[in-house]
Amino acid sequence: MTADGICRKLADVSPSELLKELDSGRFRPVYYLYGSEEYRIKEAEKELVKRFLPSQTITTNHTVLSGARDKTIDILTELSIIPMIGEKQVFTIADIQSLQPADVEKILAMLEPADPSRTVILTSPPARTPRKNSKMLKLLTSSTAAVEFGKLTGNASERKIRFMLNEHNIRIEPEAMKLFIELSGGNMGGLIAETEKLINFVGPDGNITKETIGEVSSDYQAFQIYELADAAAALDLDKALGMMNFLLNKGEKPSGLIYWLGEHFVGLYLVKNGKPVRQGNRDMSWKYKRQLHLFESKRLEEIIELVAEADWDMRKNIGPERMILEKLVINICTAEGVKS
Repeated sequence: MTADGICRKLADVSPSELLKELDSGRFRPVYYLYGSEEYRIKEAEKELVKRFLPSQTITTNHTVLSGARDKTIDILTELSIIPMIGEKQVFTIADIQSLQPADVEKILAMLEPADPSRTVILTSPPARTPRKNSKMLKLLTSSTAAVEFGKLTGNASERKIRFMLNEHNIRIEPEAMKLFIELSGGNMGGLIAETEKLINFVGPDGNITKETIGEVSSDYQAFQIYELADAAAALDLDKALGMMNFLLNKGEKPSGLIYWLGEHFVGLYLVKNGKPVRQGNRDMSWKYKRQLHLFESKRLEEIIELVAEADWDMRKNIGPERMILEKLVINICTAEGVKS
């Protein structure tokens, strides 16, 4: 490492290690930020820029380029320009995976030897991150300080939630915390947005209960369906019917509950068989991990057929909608549902 804090060694760096290095004033000559969490990638880029550049030169000395929009020759030309104000400069090259490996090698070659007055940040969005065994990912992770940003763990999510709530002296009950963490699915951006909604809802010195999350969280309906399916999976007919009645009394329609039960068990079947379940760019497979051991694939196929039959009966007005839904819940809650 040079005297001015530029660390020349390139290697994989965890997000926590990156923060420790920045706190100590150590910077790498070139970073590669990638992974499934776009919010965390963007926050890391902003933090790198803020820590490396004096505040008065952030606007002028941070150049943003794109491997998807800019030609390699133009990127190389930008990297050769000396700043007009101050000494330090940061370059972000987004969508680096859009270039050919040979072009990336030209860019990396231009960064040798490391210049202590410059750091370069390469990024890939989650949806276009190179495959694990691809030449591009191997090149980027072996030639840069590569930082992979995945989903937050449950413990990390809890620490972030408590930090935000403590700033407003807000308490959260244990069951509410557990529910909230599961709803966030390790998504940092969503977790922060939902926590801010809770803070605004209960106000300073407030208390967050499970019911509070039900009133505020945008994903709470999905969790209620999950609890209904969870009760059915555990063969707890009384709890499943109680949950069904609770949802109906809150205004849910039987047809809607049948639809969501179908969505849930199809998702569970896909995850059981090694397939991802996505909502936009978010991987929602985490929702099903506690139920995977409760069903064999064959039983899940039978349940999906039962849901389809109930939906057909509903469309054909075979009987009262509530009775059709109740029959479906009873059929799911059978001994055959448990994995032997």
